[in-house]
Amino acid sequence: MGTRAEIRKGCLLILMVIGGILFPMRSLAVDVNLPPFDIAPFALPNCPPGEFIFEEPRDIRRVVVSFKQDAPVQLGVSYLQNTWPKSRFEAMRPFDNPCTFGWFPIDDWFNSEWKAANTRIERIDPRTLSITFQPLSSEFESLEDYDVTIRRTLGIRIDPTEMERIEKVEIHTVSPPVETRGVRVELDAGSRTPGEGIEISGYNVEIQRAAPEQGVEVEGLAVRLGSAPKRSFLLNIRHMQPAHYFSGDDGHVTFSWGEEAFTISLSQLAQEGPIWFEELGVYLTAPARRETFEEYQRRIEGDKTINGRVLEHEEQSLGGAMNGQPARHRVAQHLGCKYARERFWVEPSGDILLREGDLHRIPGKDTERYKVEGDARFFFGLERWIVREWSSAPGPILSSNLKVEKDSLEVRQKVVVVPLDLSDLKTGHAPDDPMVALARFTFTNTGRESARAELPIRFSSNSRRSENRFSARRGGYSGNLIPLGDFDPLTLREDCLYSDWKGENVLRLRYQTAMTATPHGEGVLFSRELPPGASCELALKIPYIALESEVEFAKLKSLEFESADREASAAWVESSGGARVKTPEPILDSVHAAHLSHVFLTDIPMPDDPDLINTSVGTSVYGNFANESCMIIHDLDERGLHEEARRRLDLWIKYQGTVGTLGNFTDHDGVFFGAGGFEHGHTYNQHHGWVLWCLAEHYFLSGDTDWLRKVAEPMVKGVEWVFRQRKETMKPRPCSRGWEYGFLPEGSLEDVGDYFYWLSTNALTWRGVDSAAKALAAIDHPEAARLQGEADAYRRDLIRGFETMRKHTPLARLRNGRWVPIYPSRLYLRGRDIGWIREILEGSVYLLISGLYPVEGKEAKWILDDFQDNRYMNPPFGYPVPDPEAAWFDHGGLSIQPNLLAGLMPHLDRDEPEIFLWMFFNCWAACYSPELNGMVEHPHPFLGFSNTAQFKTSDEANAASWLRSMFVYAQGDLLHFGRALPREWFAQETHLSAEGVVTRFGNVSVTYEPLSPEGVIRAELDLGLRSAPGKALIRFRHPEASPIRSVRLNGKESERFDPVKGDVEITGLDGRITVEARF
Repeated sequence: MGTRAEIRKGCLLILMVIGGILFPMRSLAVDVNLPPFDIAPFALPNCPPGEFIFEEPRDIRRVVVSFKQDAPVQLGVSYLQNTWPKSRFEAMRPFDNPCTFGWFPIDDWFNSEWKAANTRIERIDPRTLSITFQPLSSEFESLEDYDVTIRRTLGIRIDPTEMERIEKVEIHTVSPPVETRGVRVELDAGSRTPGEGIEISGYNVEIQRAAPEQGVEVEGLAVRLGSAPKRSFLLNIRHMQPAHYFSGDDGHVTFSWGEEAFTISLSQLAQEGPIWFEELGVYLTAPARRETFEEYQRRIEGDKTINGRVLEHEEQSLGGAMNGQPARHRVAQHLGCKYARERFWVEPSGDILLREGDLHRIPGKDTERYKVEGDARFFFGLERWIVREWSSAPGPILSSNLKVEKDSLEVRQKVVVVPLDLSDLKTGHAPDDPMVALARFTFTNTGRESARAELPIRFSSNSRRSENRFSARRGGYSGNLIPLGDFDPLTLREDCLYSDWKGENVLRLRYQTAMTATPHGEGVLFSRELPPGASCELALKIPYIALESEVEFAKLKSLEFESADREASAAWVESSGGARVKTPEPILDSVHAAHLSHVFLTDIPMPDDPDLINTSVGTSVYGNFANESCMIIHDLDERGLHEEARRRLDLWIKYQGTVGTLGNFTDHDGVFFGAGGFEHGHTYNQHHGWVLWCLAEHYFLSGDTDWLRKVAEPMVKGVEWVFRQRKETMKPRPCSRGWEYGFLPEGSLEDVGDYFYWLSTNALTWRGVDSAAKALAAIDHPEAARLQGEADAYRRDLIRGFETMRKHTPLARLRNGRWVPIYPSRLYLRGRDIGWIREILEGSVYLLISGLYPVEGKEAKWILDDFQDNRYMNPPFGYPVPDPEAAWFDHGGLSIQPNLLAGLMPHLDRDEPEIFLWMFFNCWAACYSPELNGMVEHPHPFLGFSNTAQFKTSDEANAASWLRSMFVYAQGDLLHFGRALPREWFAQETHLSAEGVVTRFGNVSVTYEPLSPEGVIRAELDLGLRSAPGKALIRFRHPEASPIRSVRLNGKESERFDPVKGDVEITGLDGRITVEARF
């Protein structure tokens, strides 16, 4: 089947399956005369008497209690309650706005408390009580619009808990009971089903009967497989019709072969079936749709997964992705100086903002001199003018440029930031030294008649940044996204503007101009009459803090825009260094260069120890989120800037164990998270594992043995904390199936704070301890072998837990008609999680990113195909795609917050460059902002819009690292050059190069010449290897995928090449190497 049919089928799948969130899900068969379905048998085992704890929230409508003797007159019922009913699915729009839905809070077993329910009690007979619930308004105020008679809860408790008097408890939900008779299970579908027998079990189901059809024998729920060529059996099942997608009432049937098993969802069988699990050759059909396996194969013939379609499509390009996605709305720029915390925010309107949080998070000598109420803002009234240009300087220089027009007037604004003492750009400054924004306005009359140039200036000491239109709808903004509010009256005196601050006259700016300044309302108006073709200038000098001495006033007066601009540019150029790339795409090259300036702008030395640098992951927006800080530090190491990386890592060494993250841990002695007050993200249990990994990677990339010996004991302490904590889950636990044995105790995940046994937290923590053990082994640390053994045991426990969940979680349909297992984002979750953060950003792809599972295995293919087919482009997990049939290639392959999740890297690990490039360019285009020459955090709520968190240096660091990996890829014992360079780049006239890239093997560079008219691609390598890779390759990707005919290596013919892949082996070589591939 062709593209259109395949994508059309994908659209239908989204509507049918996920549409059930808001509407009842279609049943297999309904009989209104059936008795209610009792979910009590499916509660967690080993709970205290009278407590029924469930794996997922249920909408409980009734509890029936049968006593051994006469029932009491009164009986109390309590339920576990935390975020509901304040947070409820019914009030959300998960399909319309899946981005916001990602932060939806959910209840967990550990932060919920028992709440007594207001109930109605009906005596069914002398020994049986039926308990229903009073309207919810009887327990909560202000719920008139949600006055339901259910309780959405993880648990029910019978009070008092005299269970010896109780014979039975039944718990009924809002989902009606149904019976499905005749589910057909056909074996040997596509391949011979292995094994001698199958055991059948279920969750939320009562399997009433298993009956042989042909070639098998059945005894109870055990099916013995004979040797007949055709084998099948039938199932009759009693279960529930889920009232909605989040009900937790879906019926699951599990088929077990010894240690192997898989599970199906009865709702999915009805909506998406038939189900074909190709791995075991099992084909299931619902009684309402008896499609033979042969008919099904014919129907899906030619259908492909998204990954399969990408492999057949022409390679994605930067231009294709950018032209295939909505253009981005303009965002603000940040300006400042290297390692200075006084950073100015320049809005697309030209307004200039000063952020309070930069100075108050950690007090410094500038804090008391920030004499405004909150965020200060200078308003220039240009928001209604026609914008002709809004840009930044080419990387690595930081300055903003705005050009606007109205009638015959043109206004250009350029803003740069320098220290108050300009000489500090060369001699150095403290992080809390005063900074000044210099804004030059140039007015030009482009018309044939005189025109009046005017610029009003108003000031507010309690304003805020502009937000995108969707966020601004909360109120307080004009249609042009200018914040509303009061202004501070400005007064004119000696080329300066002042405002009052608690009785003190504070200088807000100094100006230099030939224009006339006059009071204008609460502000000041600068004006001048301009003849045709004439120009005039207004230069503003805006100090971030109040100046206090005549010396400071004199320094401000002496600042001149041209010299300040020149010296600031030179300082940024001088600060640039490390690895460089050259591609046919100037956008890529410029952002790669500018990223380093963005990091230097965002990070600041610690006030009490300037040798240590705090890593912030978003300029003036975010603090030190350790997991994302590690992405930035790792990028610095790959660039060869090891001292910059070391200064950031040592901050965590100093503050180890000072602050913990949220979870049921026994202690935080040894935890890497504290950053001297800059730490952010207390709900991120993954921080610790990320830091352990980053410490080890710094050693592997820098080769700094002396440093590793200095930090070895803190690393050991950090690893020991993990092993100490996981012993807590090795003990018998109440309300547990034991699946969490050997995991970290329950804790929070990321931005979402619910406590569970999270997949990504544990996978990343294992990566951290495993990497640390291997680094310590490299310096012969005496504890290394023991720690490695513990890390290996941790890995075994995690795999056992993840495999258990995989077996108990229903298969998912791919777009090629196959069904595959999925790995839930946490233990005790039998399916998809709530929202994109839990399901995608912290989903099962981390099993591959962490290295816990091999990328070559079948599990990796299951995960990667499921992410593409069912998650990235499917609300409520991914951005809405208006026309999937037309837009899938340019909109697919990316998570919400596209450059944070390294979901593309497993494809590069699997040597699937076409898929890697497709994802890379789509992710880049989604977040790239031309005016920033950098990245926003993520489109919000849709592609084309963004939240106002920029520069987002962690996401940007990932994108820069992924770009370099096209040129230089090092994994395990392999060093591979040009592994994923786009084919079209070799058809351009530009040389391709990556210089000074650091790998575990050493510092390397590679330069390609484009395809010559004679059909030759030439490459030069410069290898400074500290250790020899087991295999070294260089790849030549011909623009038309032509095979290599011959190779010359260092001027001599070589036969060591793969003509189809384009790989030439250079194992064993070092220093300067030349390779010519002839096509």
